Amino acid sequence: MALLSFRGISTPSLPAQGEQRRSSYFNIPRGNSNGDPEELIVNMSSDEDDPEAILLQEENSKTVRFVLSMISRPLREMLVLRELEELSYRQISHITALPIGTVMSRLARARKAFGDAWGRQTQNTG
Repeated sequence: MALLSFRGISTPSLPAQGEQRRSSYFNIPRGNSNGDPEELIVNMSSDEDDPEAILLQEENSKTVRFVLSMISRPLREMLVLRELEELSYRQISHITALPIGTVMSRLARARKAFGDAWGRQTQNTG
């Protein structure tokens, strides 16, 4: 420890390390009778394993793709860049060579068109 401190490397003090261990230990959920952490991990449920959740996810993905195909290409391009690619308005403006105000107004129109198309599609299939 002294050598590490001499070299300028910061190390937590021993009491702090013990505190970290204790806080980590006490935050482990205790739900099983024997307290075996391996059993706790194995018994944890996940939405990803649920067949119904997987089916709903696939169905929603198909609906999103279909609804995107129903709106015009310029509006679809804006939605994909902003919502799926998670680009900023400035990045979209640079990519599409459009003023940022145009990007913002097209995104507003694209979101409205997507919402309207989604409503029609889910109404027809629901």
